[in-house]
Formats: sequence, structure tokens, C-alpha cells
Amino acid sequence: MNPYYGVRRLGPYLGVIQVIDVGDACAYSANGRSWRIRQQTASGRFRWGVARQGDPRDPVRIANAPGLVEALEQHPPVPFPIRDRYELWLLDAEARQPLALLATRYREQDMGEVRDPHWHAFPTLDTAFVSPTLSAWASAHPRRRHTPHRDELESRVNMASRPLPAAQWFERHADGSGTGLGGLRLAAGEAGRRLPADTFPELLVREQWADGLTRGLIRDYHDWCAGTLLAHQNLRRTTRQRLERAACKRPLPLLESWPLIPEVLDEEALRVALVSARLMNAG
Repeated sequence: MNPYYGVRRLGPYLGVIQVIDVGDACAYSANGRSWRIRQQTASGRFRWGVARQGDPRDPVRIANAPGLVEALEQHPPVPFPIRDRYELWLLDAEARQPLALLATRYREQDMGEVRDPHWHAFPTLDTAFVSPTLSAWASAHPRRRHTPHRDELESRVNMASRPLPAAQWFERHADGSGTGLGGLRLAAGEAGRRLPADTFPELLVREQWADGLTRGLIRDYHDWCAGTLLAHQNLRRTTRQRLERAACKRPLPLLESWPLIPEVLDEEALRVALVSARLMNAG
């Protein structure tokens, strides 16, 4: 089995990480430069360490893991192929089709039981998200009571799955289609169904909504995450162009994700954004 692959971090979404897996030891990186090491000891416990590119064989931090040392020395250029083809989707209550991505797994045996089908947009303490769509709506309705944009986003997405939210695992195939597996609150016939590629949202959440406010809010969320979403592979060209434009407006996430972006359409614009991000970071 190829030890080099990428996976998406979800629940909430935190971007793409690179993985080097040699069985009894793994290395993880969010930027392709510094690696977090996990080793399994003889007792079955795990210990952690850190290695940086250019010094991956630190005898203190990566002791008794010759296979991982060799894999780190010889790893191919990042980004590695994203291989988490098992995806857990929150289902739309009416259409019973994928609505929001909850989790992904590389191996089928790691899928696990579905317990919490609630979609989370950001970590608990991250309340920085601002939606231009909601801001414009709030300006037009000054007397209304307005909730934080993150809370409004999560509420609208999760309400579309209620009153009894259902979630389903799918195995995605090379053509983008997906075969339904197990899940929570599935109807008869949903396990084993095969959905075409265009049934699945290209990014994290379905962007097609009858309500224009919700549609704009979801688009704003993806634009907010653009710096990390650019590390996704097999994006449509129009989607990548849009995300590049959005990432230039909020460039700080590009500092970490830049080595993991598989394709750049407007390199000049993104490199200018990187310079801006470094100046912002230094300040």
C-alpha cells in the first residue's frame, strides 16, 4: 500500500493534511514542511513528536521508527493524492441527497457508527466569520435582531436536514459517483444506491438553494475557506478561479496551504496575496 496520501480534516473543516503511514508509525503535516509524528509503542500506546523538513531523522523525536525515517527522507513532492474516498454526508430532509460533508475516511473499516449528524462550520471558539450577504441583509433590516453569522450559517444548513437528521456514508468512485453505504436514519433502499457525481456538492455544502439569502451565505462560507479549499484536487476550473479570487481577499490561510495547492491558475495574483499575508503575519 502506498504510504503517501492526503485527507481532508472535517467536523469542522480544517483543510487538507498530508499523511505518511508506515503501519506502526505515521507522520502528519498541514503544510508539507513540518511533520507531527505518531508512533505505536510495544505496549500499544501512542507517543507523539515533531520533525521538520531538512532534519527528519532526529534521533530523539523519531526513535525506533526506521521505516518512517526512510519514508520521510524519500517522500515525493507534496501534495500527495487525496484518498479519503469514504465520505459521510448529512442528507437533505426532502430530497434525501447529500447536503453537507460531515467526515471522510481513507479506509472502509474506519468509517464508524454515526452518532452526531450535526454539521459544524467552524471550531467552537472561532467566531470570526463574516458573510457579506448577511451584512447587506442586516443593513437593509436594521430593526431585526441578528445572530452571529456562524450561528446563522449552521442553523440554516442543519434545519434543511430536520426534524430527524439523517446521514449516510458513501464510497466515491473515480467518475465522481458514489455508492451509498450505512448511516443513521436511512430509508429503505438508500443503502446500496448509487448517486451520480453531480448529486454531491463540489465543496463542503450544497450551494443550490431556493432562498437567495441562504445561497449567498453558503457561497460566502466557501469563499471564507478559499485559502484551504484550494488544496482540494479535481476542482472545476471555474471553481478554482473563484476560490483564487476569494483567497486573495483573505490571504493569511495561504501561508500554510500554499505548498499543498495542486494547481494555480493566476500565479501572479496569488503570489501578491502571499506577500500580503507574510506582511500581515509579521505585523
